[in-house]
Amino acid sequence: MGRRRAGSVAGWILALGVGAAAGCGSSASDSSGGAGFDAGAGPSPALDSSASSDGQGDAESNPSTAVTDAAAHGGEGGKGAGTQGPTQATDAATDSDSATGTGSAHDGGTAGGADSAADGSDGGATQANLYSIPLTTTSDAFVYEAELTIGDQTFAMDIDTGSTTIGVAAATCRSCGGITPQYSPTTGVSQGETASTMYEDGSGWSGTIYRDTVSLEHGTPSVTLDFVSITSQTQFFEENAYQGILGLGAQANAEPNTDSYTAFVQAKGVPPVMSFELCNTAGTMWLGGYDAASASAAPTYTPMLAINDSNAFYTINVDNLLLGGTSLGFDTGADFQEPIVDTGTSLFYLPNQIFSAMLSAINASSGLQALFPAQRLTNEGCVQAAGVTDAMVDAELPSMSINLPSTTSGAPDVTITSSPSRSYLYDNGDGQFCLAIAQGGTSDASTLGITFLRGFVTVIDIGNSRVGFAADTGCATNGGLRAVHPRAWPPTARPPRLHR
Repeated sequence: MGRRRAGSVAGWILALGVGAAAGCGSSASDSSGGAGFDAGAGPSPALDSSASSDGQGDAESNPSTAVTDAAAHGGEGGKGAGTQGPTQATDAATDSDSATGTGSAHDGGTAGGADSAADGSDGGATQANLYSIPLTTTSDAFVYEAELTIGDQTFAMDIDTGSTTIGVAAATCRSCGGITPQYSPTTGVSQGETASTMYEDGSGWSGTIYRDTVSLEHGTPSVTLDFVSITSQTQFFEENAYQGILGLGAQANAEPNTDSYTAFVQAKGVPPVMSFELCNTAGTMWLGGYDAASASAAPTYTPMLAINDSNAFYTINVDNLLLGGTSLGFDTGADFQEPIVDTGTSLFYLPNQIFSAMLSAINASSGLQALFPAQRLTNEGCVQAAGVTDAMVDAELPSMSINLPSTTSGAPDVTITSSPSRSYLYDNGDGQFCLAIAQGGTSDASTLGITFLRGFVTVIDIGNSRVGFAADTGCATNGGLRAVHPRAWPPTARPPRLHR
């Protein structure tokens, strides 16, 4: 949900805005050089889906020990694990292509194939321990929710790659009016400690730490971990359909004395990969890989930056941004300030200078002027003309391309491309198109939020320390691309939330 690089400050970590891959293995050496989505990804070894689950037993009785052990054996690990690098891939085979997908897991939210024999192509393998979790989203908020069972109750949880600690509204929360259901522990045990989170936008929550069983169902393993039962909140539950947040970050960024869900399921044998397909009215999250049937080609991968005290997110470098093949004039990684891949932020945030250049280029395009005569886009604004469709916008306006470093050292940048209606414009219905990019400020200013990610199947391959983007093909049959009805713009439910 957030986007900044705050380190652990007791009781004040950015639980909605901090989350990252601890314990990343060495980057894969797939030959992703060149442009486009079929950028020459070469054969990869099969993932050993019987990866060591050292610490599984401890995960039920002693979560902290289990996470530390998992980190030492290739899982997403404990605090400080991000500095261990390749040495963590000892038993979990994380040096293999753990992001290989299968067509069998897209349907019905079930685990993937019966074995892990790879066919030598990225995305075409049959892989065990691949889990498909359906996502829902309301028509008036950019929030994707998964059902999470805690103890014997099930909650709709905001999925957030920008945070770690699970937080759920408690039955004892006096400021959580209208939120239902609320956590009323029957199997959970209070740990006698509290945790809290506050944000620069004034929102936040606090509560009691509980230990209970947690599961995303759909075949995913059940784990026992420490999370927060929210007893007080400020502007966190506003105009939403969820009852809490499912942080998908690393243990290093969890609130003190709470646990990382991803670390624990990896200790149970789930390969260290998360993937997302975010459509306008639905979506899918995969644990352990991705579904190749939802992508038009294998992902284009770029290195994920090392996780450390100054970078606590799933971040990448961007080397250039082009409209219609023309650079905006910002062509170094320093210009883009290490964008964060964040399913908890609504829009696509850019540093102020790049945002201004992009907005000017969009307004200057002949396509915008032809489709929306005498209109100009403004910050957080929209244009509208009767009868204008996605297809017309995509045919007339320039596409957006982003150059990314290759995972192969010394190779040319790779390029990903997205159409206007699935990158910098949002179809709000009735011929109205709204600007889906926003100003991120001047420091730590870039976030690849929902309006960016919806154009791709996004693969966060923790084991190989890389992020992949594949052109999405599944949204047409998995929720569509259009808004159900026009909504107030911009969406207010998930702006970037900064750690105070």
